[in-house]
Amino acid sequence: MSFHQRLRKGPPLITTFVKTPHHMVIEVLGATGIDAILLDAEHSVFGPAELDRAILAARSTATPVLVRIPDDRPSSVLQVLDMGADGVIVPHISTAEQARLVVQSARYGIEGRGFATTNRAGAFGRTKMPEHLKASSEPTVIVQIEDPDAVDNIDSITDVDGLSGVFIGPADLAVAYGENDITAPRVIAAVDHVISVAGQKNVPIASYAAKIDAAKGLIKKGMTLVVLATEHTAMQEFFSEDKISSLRF
Repeated sequence: MSFHQRLRKGPPLITTFVKTPHHMVIEVLGATGIDAILLDAEHSVFGPAELDRAILAARSTATPVLVRIPDDRPSSVLQVLDMGADGVIVPHISTAEQARLVVQSARYGIEGRGFATTNRAGAFGRTKMPEHLKASSEPTVIVQIEDPDAVDNIDSITDVDGLSGVFIGPADLAVAYGENDITAPRVIAAVDHVISVAGQKNVPIASYAAKIDAAKGLIKKGMTLVVLATEHTAMQEFFSEDKISSLRF
């Protein structure tokens, strides 16, 4: 079953943002109970070589891997899918046309993804065209809703055929609305509106939670995919000053 299908069928899935561009982090995470690994190439320092190694590491553990790419250019989508990623999360999508073009660039067809099997996704040329087309027919494409225009256009965005889901970015929404708190009333209203519209159309919804309790709250709200913290957060929590101090006699 593709990750796209798993998102639509449930139960809720848990991933985490990986900010460290090193394959060993991926190997460690792949041996846990996490449902997918999410490489953050928008807000971290992943270059093509680091992404390639990280995706290879994820595949070696049979863990689905998504990449948050830095922009909606077709070449950005193509690159990580050819590397063998299961899908992409695309930032700052504000219109249905933007969403449609992203889905188009992830799928083979007229003016869509450029075809090649001479890459990891095509087993470096060993996969026949029919098999590769079938295996690549449902890439995961999630668009980030993090601008006021996106909130205003959420009805048409969620109508885009082939979209795997929407990712709500409350922090970006807060900044875009001129707020400095994700609990500001109009930020909460925007988030609730997106959840309501997407939920009515059975479009999977994703968002970020810094803590376990927050993740539980998102799942209760109907989230299909929860991005739980980062590997940085895990290290900071485990080795917090309070915990280390408690070990000193």
